[in-house]
Amino acid sequence: MKTLRALLFFLTFSICLMGKAQDMKFGKYSQSELELTKVDFEPDAGAVVLGVNSFNQFIGAIQHATIHRRVKILKESGMDAGNVRISFYAGEGIQNISKLNAQTVNIENGIEKVTKLGKDDFFEVDLDDNYKEVRFTFKDVKVGSIIEYSYLKTDKGITFLDPWVFHNSIPTLKSSYTIEVPSFLNYRFLAQGEKTQKCDYRTNYDGTYSWTVTDLNSVKIEPMMANYQDYLEKIGFQLSGYAFSNLATYGGGGSGFKQTYTSWQELTESISEFDLFVHYLKPNAGEKSQISIFVPKGETETQKAKEIYNFVTEKYRYNGEYSPFPSKNLRAMLESRTGQRADINLTLLTYLRANGLTAYPLLISSKGNGHSRLVDTPFLDQFDQLIIYTKVDDKEYFLDATNSARPFGYLPLNQHVAYGYIMKEKDSGLVPVSLPHRSGIVQMVNTKLDENNHLISESTVRFTDYDALTKMNGSTIDEVDTLKKYILGSSPENLSDFGVTEKTEPRKQLEAKFKYAFSEFDAETTFISPFAYTRWSENPFQSDIRTFPVDFMYTFTDNYTSIVEIPAGYEVDDYPEDANITIPGGTALFTYQVTQWEGQIKVTASISLKYPLISPSVYPDLKYFMEILTTKLKEPVVLKKTANP
Repeated sequence: MKTLRALLFFLTFSICLMGKAQDMKFGKYSQSELELTKVDFEPDAGAVVLGVNSFNQFIGAIQHATIHRRVKILKESGMDAGNVRISFYAGEGIQNISKLNAQTVNIENGIEKVTKLGKDDFFEVDLDDNYKEVRFTFKDVKVGSIIEYSYLKTDKGITFLDPWVFHNSIPTLKSSYTIEVPSFLNYRFLAQGEKTQKCDYRTNYDGTYSWTVTDLNSVKIEPMMANYQDYLEKIGFQLSGYAFSNLATYGGGGSGFKQTYTSWQELTESISEFDLFVHYLKPNAGEKSQISIFVPKGETETQKAKEIYNFVTEKYRYNGEYSPFPSKNLRAMLESRTGQRADINLTLLTYLRANGLTAYPLLISSKGNGHSRLVDTPFLDQFDQLIIYTKVDDKEYFLDATNSARPFGYLPLNQHVAYGYIMKEKDSGLVPVSLPHRSGIVQMVNTKLDENNHLISESTVRFTDYDALTKMNGSTIDEVDTLKKYILGSSPENLSDFGVTEKTEPRKQLEAKFKYAFSEFDAETTFISPFAYTRWSENPFQSDIRTFPVDFMYTFTDNYTSIVEIPAGYEVDDYPEDANITIPGGTALFTYQVTQWEGQIKVTASISLKYPLISPSVYPDLKYFMEILTTKLKEPVVLKKTANP
């Protein structure tokens, strides 16, 4: 969207560039910075950002960002912080990096030793898609070093300003972003993260706004959080208005202030006029003729919609790319039958509408796009993907036609979001994305002696909805060995008779059946694991702290039942105790019960997750919950020999 800067036409503007006192001054260090040896809230950290400032001004219609970053090396493990890369978009000369300054400071015998980098120490490297990167490595870096650098970044693309991310890969003590917005520009702010949203960003200076966030943990990989970008503390900006002047008009008239995207409907009308978008919404006669070749045979709206969906997913190939906007027009799509996500989904929309079905484009911010919560203002930069909303037989569905293995009404897991922006002729805006499903695992295990007097467990494990799709992982039902690996991992040697079946109606299901033979049954004591399959074999949460939410991706309910028929000459020596545990707030529930009667013992377990996203504030409770759950599901029923059968 950088090219939208053409909307702005300024001939002459003058701006008073106010100076703003900064907490950090290059080369000046506080005693606390010099003496710091560890981070209280992350004591294992190898390095820490002592402070980072971004000070932003506009000179004419160009953004000037002065960035100053200071880091201290605390341990050998933090030495990599001395290698720096600064990326920028160099296409059409839109962005540029200049005025680089960097130095290392060490205290030797109570005296500051400064090692500066020279011009030849900075390297510029070409990347893909018109991006470049400035790279440099600090000299004389050791444990205890303070390294800092500053630079100027200019940007001509001011419709969407680059967001400022307060988090870093190492812990951050303080991060600040200040912007002076001149009177001829207006911006909407998009704050993400609890600390950023709580900032009192207004200052005593008109048009000057400032955000400061402190004490941030490092950004690092955590179990069940593939999309941490959605929860980073950050601030974003979208141009909402600008002054213009048309001096060519007689008398200097034609000046004023132009508001941009004042409503969702205005944004819809603007997007709908894009050249590549138009014909998907209003195909011409030739395009209609091509589309009409396929005629669904279903009697109901739902049947027709499913036929159309299956046709598009089978006949059109997804190239793996995505954007909230199409990359080619409808005619090109009908000819090539290959495109990115928006191309294919808009083609689906065209087929649905051609057959009299209600369908609209829906823009979403997929998981990992960096927006955990949409703001209800026409902030276009929130969105990164386009899917389809349809309503057939009075029921709403959300569709993505890029994968023929995914049935009608199911979305990729990274598209499981709360809201989307629907583009309609009237009443455009944010709508909830409701994806009702019954995901879960049902397991039945029966353990008994077979006709050859061998102790055998016969298991049936049924995966439903998103559990079925996840386990199939794009495989077909004929790929038995692959599915066996997906379901059971490295299966035990005594496993036999493995088979799978699949259903797509009324909902997606994958069912696996197999047998397991106990090789040491004749021992004095036999240990029988009640369940052949469990969702987790070990507790995935080992760390004592958690920075980001835990994302299970979708809700589910699992029900496991195991019946052990006690062989003649054996008795139950021990069995697991009952358990009933929940997370505060009722987010997750686990129950475990053992029932014994003559000749049999029955073990049942149930796991219910009501909300897929769990706050880090309850992480200690979740960790304890998962430890009890995973331990309990592995506890055996113990049989003891009493006499020879």
